[in-house]
Amino acid sequence: MKLSLINNENLTDDMVDKIVYSDTCDNLKNTTYGIVFGNSMLIKERVNTAYDAYKSGRIKKVIFSGGSNGVSNQNNDTVAEAVKMRKLAIKLGIKEEDILIDDKSNNSFENVKNSFDLIKDQNITEIAIITSEFHLKRCYAIIKKNFPDIDVIMIHSKDGFSDRDNWFLSDNSWNSGRSLATYEANLLIKYAKENKIIDLDIKDIDKKKIRK
Repeated sequence: MKLSLINNENLTDDMVDKIVYSDTCDNLKNTTYGIVFGNSMLIKERVNTAYDAYKSGRIKKVIFSGGSNGVSNQNNDTVAEAVKMRKLAIKLGIKEEDILIDDKSNNSFENVKNSFDLIKDQNITEIAIITSEFHLKRCYAIIKKNFPDIDVIMIHSKDGFSDRDNWFLSDNSWNSGRSLATYEANLLIKYAKENKIIDLDIKDIDKKKIRK
């Protein structure tokens, strides 16, 4: 069933799981560039994942993307997420010459646009995206809407509370795994209805839960 046809009233855990986490498998391919999406509360996890991908040779260049006015910046920090990520990445061992930054983006749409602007002259055919598991599908759907011919390699950044195998264990308090996954499911449906992302096919969704 297409995302845009799903009724987001009273989403069950099974529906959230399928909407947010299905079809986000890592195909284990290597490539040149990896985009790391900013989130003020999950910087360490995402940079660590980027470092592991870089160290193992899965990516050769890292694009850190994130400004200072995103929704996750609850402390009103004026330092851009991308700047923080670059600093941590260099400390871990990523060479400075292998890092590009976009420090202006404040949402996932801007992350994609600004990151691709940085490499628009490279004639790339594929890109790796590195972000939390709950965020992968949104990033994928934005890229495929705007760059349909680009192959997207999804590299999961695990955090232990919003991953596919544990998000449902928490309550719905702010920034819990459940709140992040449920918010993401509703956002994916909303953006699909608004034609802002590709209208992904979500398999095995109850057909009774379609839009009336």
